Amino acid sequence: MEKSNQQRLEEYLVGTNGYLKKDISNGKVIMLSGKWGSGKTFFWKNIIATDEFKKELSDKNSAYSYVSLYGKSSIEEIENDIFAQIYFSAIGGDNLVTKTFSTFTKYSKRYGNLFSSFDFSKLAEGLENEQKDNKERVALERLKNGAIICFDDFERKSKDIDLNDLFGFITNLTIEFDCKVVIILNDDVFEGEEKDVFSRVKEKSVSKFLKYEPSIKELFETIFNSDEQYRKLDEHKQIILQTIEETKELNARIYIQVLDNLVEWIDKKQETDENILRCLILVNINFILFHTIFYRDEKLNDSSVFNSHKILKLSNEAFDYMVSNYVGMNSFVEPKTFEDYIAKTKKRCFLDKSINDEIIKIRIKFIEDNLILFKSDYFANKLNISKNVNDETFQKINNFIETGILI
Repeated sequence: MEKSNQQRLEEYLVGTNGYLKKDISNGKVIMLSGKWGSGKTFFWKNIIATDEFKKELSDKNSAYSYVSLYGKSSIEEIENDIFAQIYFSAIGGDNLVTKTFSTFTKYSKRYGNLFSSFDFSKLAEGLENEQKDNKERVALERLKNGAIICFDDFERKSKDIDLNDLFGFITNLTIEFDCKVVIILNDDVFEGEEKDVFSRVKEKSVSKFLKYEPSIKELFETIFNSDEQYRKLDEHKQIILQTIEETKELNARIYIQVLDNLVEWIDKKQETDENILRCLILVNINFILFHTIFYRDEKLNDSSVFNSHKILKLSNEAFDYMVSNYVGMNSFVEPKTFEDYIAKTKKRCFLDKSINDEIIKIRIKFIEDNLILFKSDYFANKLNISKNVNDETFQKINNFIETGILI
């Protein structure tokens, strides 16, 4: 059987003779890219940078540092984060000052006046200064011994950090310390001027480009097998995967939220009929994507092609206008794609002979300004999200997803 993209990357990076395990990758910058939400960070943390792999590095007197650029506002802040992680990994993660001071305090309490004239604050201060003196030396030694530094969340970096300066810092890390650097980012992370800068600097800085592009099944399997609580869902695994595949959504965060809600649903002893679970999953995904909730239109009967058509529960001026002016809401004819759906909806505006050109322009502009409403309508009706689920259960699911509380 042909190996999946994820299996190939895992073997290449950390297999028996993995690239990151060999000196050939010292001083190199590796870029792991993929689509937004495809689970790159999850893959890196749970499949590549495992506790076992980090222990291997530690046993070799090397180190590992994971740096999220989210919230960082300067290169100095990033540098301090790296050095602190590597230093504290070298001493087992304990705060030496606090640990030593608490030990002396314990003896002071036990033996009373024996230490009564000792100035513990000066001892703590001295130990802290000694730590500071050793910090850089310990970190540098580990950095130079094949350390791995992973940078993530490029799309969330502060505007205060210049992209040229950031890549200059990364390049200097590899040159000065001969360490391995891994950059995790989305395919389309940068826009405008930064996109041009990124295109230039990546060619000069990056030695290895790796593409993370899992299938829906592959990403789902990785997440489903990552958490012991998901074992409660083992007997329902097939319908969960099948429903997610219906949506064509490739997004790790969505899968995790859906699985967590399914666990809560089952823990509260709710019905687990396949149609109900399917409905819960689709209502949940629709809410994550579009923040809308549907209910059945009581005016329509069960003979409808979509088994009781749904309309948006969301009550606002834009929604009311949509219901009043677009026949697509109440006579949904399944198009092959969302683009086809929008094209047909716009076309209906021109076919309505009862309105003038100005009204047509207003309706077309409304469509373009409120695509999220139409996307939600398309999603819910194309997939018939409440198929074979009674009104009471459908409402319970809606309430659970919208409020976060299962009553």
